[in-house]
Amino acid sequence: MVDTNTYDVIVVGAGIAGLSAALYLARQGLKTLVISKDLGGQLLMAGTIENYPGIKVTNGADLAMAVEDQVKTFGGEFRYGDVVNKIDKLEDGKFMVSTEMGMKYICEAIVLAFGKIPIKMGVEGEKEYDGRGVSYCTICDGPLYKGKVTAVVGKGIQGLDAVLHLAELSPKIYYVTPTRLFGDEELMRAVKNLQNVEILEYHKPVKVLGDGAKVTGMVVKNIKNGEEREIKVEGIFVELGYEAKTDFVKGLVDLNDKNEIIINKIGETNVEGIFAAGDVTDIPYKQAVISAGEAVKAALSAFSYIQRRRGRKGTILGDWKKTGKVKEEKPSLKLGF
Repeated sequence: MVDTNTYDVIVVGAGIAGLSAALYLARQGLKTLVISKDLGGQLLMAGTIENYPGIKVTNGADLAMAVEDQVKTFGGEFRYGDVVNKIDKLEDGKFMVSTEMGMKYICEAIVLAFGKIPIKMGVEGEKEYDGRGVSYCTICDGPLYKGKVTAVVGKGIQGLDAVLHLAELSPKIYYVTPTRLFGDEELMRAVKNLQNVEILEYHKPVKVLGDGAKVTGMVVKNIKNGEEREIKVEGIFVELGYEAKTDFVKGLVDLNDKNEIIINKIGETNVEGIFAAGDVTDIPYKQAVISAGEAVKAALSAFSYIQRRRGRKGTILGDWKKTGKVKEEKPSLKLGF
């Protein structure tokens, strides 16, 4: 009897990094499982994408679905709606991966590619109205608030972009930012010139207001003089940046001062058998195409690791060869951290 909860490799995360890793792993014939809360991750926040090589124009959701379809073509499996919350290394060198929903999986190698999550406001009412007026993705949810008064709680380029996106949808926008206006000069000029935007510099959110079903407003506070003000809005878009939620691997793999996973140039962590890629790592450039490339490196490193564990010799041929699968001729290069 085959244990359906045993896999060759588990990929944590289904953003562009996780999907790219899964594609290369599944294509090598490994039994591959992707575990993620959703499909796309931060990629869903990308509207028009015009700088992904080989694709003139697309959007984040379409790109994610296209790669997911490729992964499935090679037999890759997906488990959505669940989150990995624990990883244990077993005596035989394999790993047990546990999830919030109580599932447990065994695998030989892991690729951590779960990206980052939006930084929340941390105020009363935020959790209660999450998904009922409070959103962390302006690109995704902005169209739902067409014709409605909204607020953006943000800073820097991310906040400015959100305001500009909503400017064509909302008759009135409050831009609540904890500092002075800063970011790209051109974006700042564009926001300042909008007639339907009220900029509240040096303000922070205090409380999200609602009628029990949806958001009706927000209390904001002037950081300089302490004065509070209630603003009437139906939608609140939080654009304060992102953070790496790596608590469940703290003490297992090495992290930097930003809680990002430290990797070497081929995607290895300090733990043999655990690899990482994408925005959750200490790679400086957070771009979709870079995350995809780093994930491919991590996937090929994971494949080579599994080959060595099984006592096999093999090299991975380049894409310009007849096949991208393993060639059983030369011993593979041993990858060291």
